[in-house]
Amino acid sequence: MPVSTDGRLAGRLAVLDRLAEERGIRIEHDVVLAPLTTLRVGGVADRMTMVGSTPELVDALGLARDAGIRAGVLGKGSDMVVADAGVRGLVIRNRADGIAIDGSLVLAESGAAMATLVKRCTTSGLAGIEFGISIPGSVGGAVWANAGAHGGEMKDVVVSVDAWETENEARLALANVDCDFAYRDSRFKRGHEIVLATVLRLTAGDSGEIASRVAAHQEQRRATQPLAHQNAGSVFRNPPGDHAGRLIDEAGLKGHRVGSAEVSTLHANFIVVDRGGRAADVRAVGDHVRSVVAERLGVELAYEIEFVGDWGWDDRWATATTEMAGT
Repeated sequence: MPVSTDGRLAGRLAVLDRLAEERGIRIEHDVVLAPLTTLRVGGVADRMTMVGSTPELVDALGLARDAGIRAGVLGKGSDMVVADAGVRGLVIRNRADGIAIDGSLVLAESGAAMATLVKRCTTSGLAGIEFGISIPGSVGGAVWANAGAHGGEMKDVVVSVDAWETENEARLALANVDCDFAYRDSRFKRGHEIVLATVLRLTAGDSGEIASRVAAHQEQRRATQPLAHQNAGSVFRNPPGDHAGRLIDEAGLKGHRVGSAEVSTLHANFIVVDRGGRAADVRAVGDHVRSVVAERLGVELAYEIEFVGDWGWDDRWATATTEMAGT
């Protein structure tokens, strides 16, 4: 079903369509986003374009700016909940996924899958990124969120980030220290900068030993996370010195359900959704969990997943490499 838009937005979308045709950029209308996310809920995007390289990504961002349209970059679709009402503006589906290895340095474009990156590095005998096998998103999303698992984080391996500053249309080369990495956070969550690519520094190791660690991480993930069900990854950040899942379990909330969504009975920091589920149910479950944990245990849980799109109260769809991210 086509998205309902107001007159001003409709005019800008018409400009977007015209400019895209002039520049040879293929645009899709009224794209259903649910199948493009790991949670598989949410409405439609006004417009979508797919990019296969960093220059194409920059061109698409410039197109949105020239049309006066908000744009967001969609990676692998994890760590996010798209509103049932969909997303206004332009969604840029990022398939810029080049990976180049030079000794201990790895250059990865933002659309590369973390799992692919880990496998390439494992084959090349490079250690340090094994934790990334448990991050279901893209490299850009992982940098954006400073994603981590198994005791490792992106900040541990990032040397520099190539970014695009959307307001001034300037390319930035940012050193690790300039990225303001913190627990599940970075400067890219707060500004108007898009992650284009990143350089990682890894260490030489035995491919067999690296592969064993990767396999162990995969097995742990399969044993402890509800991978057979639709989910967006960890819902809440771990509070200092504790784990969100433990607190949610202690509050007796495993299995709590609202409509099509419920707290996983396998891992309490996951919300799983039925086929054809609703984003509003996910939000209702999450907000209930936050309220009960605060009331019973005195801990305020902060969301790790991002709520993006037209939620009515706050359009969180921003120009960021969020994993529509993940992560």
